[in-house]
Amino acid sequence: MSRVAIVRCEDYDSGRVEESVNRLLDLMGGAVAHLPPGKHLLLKPNLLKGAPPGSAVTTHPAVLRAVIRALRASVRPTSISVGDSPAWGSFGSAMRTSGLAAVCAEENAAPTPFTRAVKVPNTEGTVFRHFHIAREAASAEALINLPKLKTHSQMYMTGAVKNLFGCVAGKRKAWWHFKAGNYQEYFPLMIAETARLVGPRFSILDAVLAMEGQGPGAGRPRRMGLLMASADPVALDRVACEAAGLDPGRLRTLAAAEEIGWGQTDLSKIEIAGLPLKEARLTPPLREPKMAPVGFSLPRVVKSTLKQQWLVRVKEPAGRAS
Repeated sequence: MSRVAIVRCEDYDSGRVEESVNRLLDLMGGAVAHLPPGKHLLLKPNLLKGAPPGSAVTTHPAVLRAVIRALRASVRPTSISVGDSPAWGSFGSAMRTSGLAAVCAEENAAPTPFTRAVKVPNTEGTVFRHFHIAREAASAEALINLPKLKTHSQMYMTGAVKNLFGCVAGKRKAWWHFKAGNYQEYFPLMIAETARLVGPRFSILDAVLAMEGQGPGAGRPRRMGLLMASADPVALDRVACEAAGLDPGRLRTLAAAEEIGWGQTDLSKIEIAGLPLKEARLTPPLREPKMAPVGFSLPRVVKSTLKQQWLVRVKEPAGRAS
């Protein structure tokens, strides 16, 4: 059985978050049960775009700080980096606005933008036989997934599985949307296979402040007061969906994971550690999103790609110089 740990964490007070993260790791058998000691660790938060912590768009900086400190105390890594590839805007700007850059500076963790990709074989794949994954994620000695619980207007909900799509570097993500076209099941299958290929050691889900409505970037913050963790990102999303009061039958990445035989989607076969699920359920449930098509038009992809290149190559360097 897969195990999902749940703890109550009502706000982002630094001491409370650190205590909650340590409790989560204990419920999972300790960080040493999942991570080799003395290795380089790559932490992958949700860094969708530049947005302040209270907007619930990105993983909260207090959660990142608590995880860094917990891992340093337990597995004593040689180094820690924090990486992602924002869907909108530059990595540097998103890190600063979200508060994650300040945590990296204070905790001596290296901010690491995912910009270059490497071709990685996907030998068990049903969609493609290879993917282009960010070099830093593909070569990481150990990757820890730090997703944010949000509704999602294309996938229904984003959590542990969808967050790993950020390991596809740069604007390749937009081109995958274009390739998806009208074949609606193609995209969630690709996300699930990408997540399986990346293979995080474990995931810690930030659901202290979740997002409802038109997520992942334009919804409304909603307090859930939970942190959750698991070595199985699929099981984590299944339990998170239940805790949020959402319909697991509509979560497209769960269906895709079940189709490729990865992770646990059956709630009866998932062990809940810590806070009982009946006490974790949100009342009333998160407000569902109005669903939108997965496919992007070619003009949108081209425009988005050119804008991204301008932000990264022109505006961001100029901002640093000033």
